[in-house]
Amino acid sequence: MKKLIALAVLTGSALAMTACTTTAPKTATPATSAPATSTSAAGAPQTLRVATVEGFTTFVTNAKGRTIYRFDKDTNNPAKSTCFDACAENWPPVLAGPNGAVDIEGVDKSLVGLLDRPEGRQVTLKGWPLYYFKTDVALGQTAGHGRNGVWFAIAPDGTKAKKADEAPVKSNTY
Repeated sequence: MKKLIALAVLTGSALAMTACTTTAPKTATPATSAPATSTSAAGAPQTLRVATVEGFTTFVTNAKGRTIYRFDKDTNNPAKSTCFDACAENWPPVLAGPNGAVDIEGVDKSLVGLLDRPEGRQVTLKGWPLYYFKTDVALGQTAGHGRNGVWFAIAPDGTKAKKADEAPVKSNTY
């Protein structure tokens, strides 16, 4: 009887230890790190809108105000992304919704396009593939701007957004 109880205890312990060491499958967008890259709700299109944030010229965000970036190592003519694998973990691509759906507010629709990549259809602006920075999750966060001298918040015309102190000063002359 003691051997049977000992065997049952050992079997139970082994099962418990196995359950503790099993890891859950990885998801593409864990809720604790960053919001989904392509849409805010299943089936919803991506939204590009113009934001005004103190200290910057206008730049493009998603519907929730998350800053959108361009990467100077990509090309815009033709549109080509060079950010994959580890790069795309830090800089997730902005993906279109189902059937390439993109809502546009304050951006010239003729400048918006799509580019095929493994994750789906990446949104482009004036040919530049668009990305998020993984640590920017809310309006006003621009930690990716200027990173490594190649990542910049994107202006509505596809150029690089600038910090207010980088922007040329407009003067009125009479």
